[in-house]
Amino acid sequence: MKNRILLSLLLAIALVYFAVPFLPEMGTGISAWFSLLWLAFAMLVIGGNFSTLLFKRINENKEQALSRKRVSIKRRRVRQY
Repeated sequence: MKNRILLSLLLAIALVYFAVPFLPEMGTGISAWFSLLWLAFAMLVIGGNFSTLLFKRINENKEQALSRKRVSIKRRRVRQY
């Protein structure tokens, strides 16, 4: 899961890096709106992937700690018999 998110983040950054020179220059008209909206959506994608990458670790660590506790409790019960 972490690798997929990291790959998506890197691909989005690469897409912006290679696409920005080909976007129409900022001026007046529909081409300026297209460039602005395209960059805004690209930043949303990058921000979403980055936040998922950062905050997923916290949730995974909590879940791993709980699963370790459950396993250790089960092991104690088995050893008592």
